[in-house]
Amino acid sequence: MNEEYQELDLLELLRGIISNWWLILLFMIVAAGSSYYATKTYVVPIYKAESTLFIGKENDIITGISLGDFQLDSKLVVDYRELIKTRLVTEEVINDLELKTTRNEVVDNLNINIITESRFMNITYEDPIPERATQIVNRFSQVLVEKAEIIVGVKNIQIVDYAITPTTPISPNAVMNALIAAMVGAMVAMGIILLKMAMNNTIQDESNVEKEFGIPVLGVIPKFKGEGRTS
Repeated sequence: MNEEYQELDLLELLRGIISNWWLILLFMIVAAGSSYYATKTYVVPIYKAESTLFIGKENDIITGISLGDFQLDSKLVVDYRELIKTRLVTEEVINDLELKTTRNEVVDNLNINIITESRFMNITYEDPIPERATQIVNRFSQVLVEKAEIIVGVKNIQIVDYAITPTTPISPNAVMNALIAAMVGAMVAMGIILLKMAMNNTIQDESNVEKEFGIPVLGVIPKFKGEGRTS
């Protein structure tokens, strides 16, 4: 008997949610719309510019390299990744571009990715202004080439692709935020519906009588819709 009542409760909850679908839809639309508007209006977009560099001598591709040279260049890739974040390089970039920012802020937005099992590396920089991100990452690439030649003593790093000005921000994702907000809105609406049903102590039909009082229903008085009396 308890299992039947439990099943009945679940069915009632399901019917309650389905019958109030409009409320769930309303909450989803309002939440998604508000999130999308707030993201587009108040959240500052971030752009990422990227350049590509190659570690190796200029004639490596034509003449080929030995295993020892490849291993040496692979180690230099790691060294160059650390070199680009040093004060020697970062402060020169800041001064050259007259950036109104601190060295720590520049380093936090700078990222160097080494392509696995290769001598290629990507330098990326994130900034709210796409043109500035492009200028910074390109200048970092140039300064790295200059300083690497001085420190290592050999010209074995070259810029393959300069960064171009990005047109699409990497964050925030307004569509994804709207979808998440819509799901949250749906859950809030269902919570309100379930809470409203839990607080409703009125008897809705004969099944509620059997459940609450444990007695069978012998009959139900139907509703009549007739004509009014005439005098």
